[in-house]
Amino acid sequence: MPRNPHTLFRENIHAYALGALDANDSATLAAHLKSCASCRAELTAYQALSDGLLMAIPPQAPSAALRKNLKTKLPSARKASQGLWTWTFVQSALAIGFAALLLLNIFTLLQMQSFQRQQAQLSNQLQSEQTALALLSYPDTQTLLITSQNVTGTVLLAKDRNTAVIILWNLPPIADNQTYQIWLVAPNGDRTSAGLFRPEADQPFTSIPIFSKQDLSGFKGLGATLEPLGGSSHPTGLRLFNVNF
Repeated sequence: MPRNPHTLFRENIHAYALGALDANDSATLAAHLKSCASCRAELTAYQALSDGLLMAIPPQAPSAALRKNLKTKLPSARKASQGLWTWTFVQSALAIGFAALLLLNIFTLLQMQSFQRQQAQLSNQLQSEQTALALLSYPDTQTLLITSQNVTGTVLLAKDRNTAVIILWNLPPIADNQTYQIWLVAPNGDRTSAGLFRPEADQPFTSIPIFSKQDLSGFKGLGATLEPLGGSSHPTGLRLFNVNF
């Protein structure tokens, strides 16, 4: 419940009589005293009492500590302190709320990125499986076996469609800064990149579709090597496999 303004004026009369009231509150109380007989009477009584006390002992100026203590007890000082505390609490609440919102946004972004990666992997896997089924049903598809020290698998090849699917089992694990790169081998031995791939996570095999923009009948084989992430302009790493058409 808000306090009666008249009560606040009465509380300040003692400090006013001692000259310990700040300038703003002193001016406000002086204006009030002009219209309030009861407060003037209390001020007169307190001044008479304080004058008697002052006559009883040698006059002494109040110490700085006493003046400071009196000022802290004034209503204006309590209001300022309460306002500062309220502002500090509001700032803290806003900071906590902002931090919580920021963490929630970061968590949501990470979840969305993870979902997008999973969605892309599923889309690629579905495309590979559909292409493999289509080639298996195509009468001119060649089936080439892959046998090497590093991996086993199959190549489904439709030269007249410029399409192939490579199915590899038990791919060796690779580092995060590495990738596998597919190469089309020309009759003169030149290599042309046909794409990059990494082992399918949580899958015993990896299928890689190839949709060549070049005529596959102009090549004599294909293979794959281990390359730095992003691929290379020509084979530089360990050969994974090689098959001839």
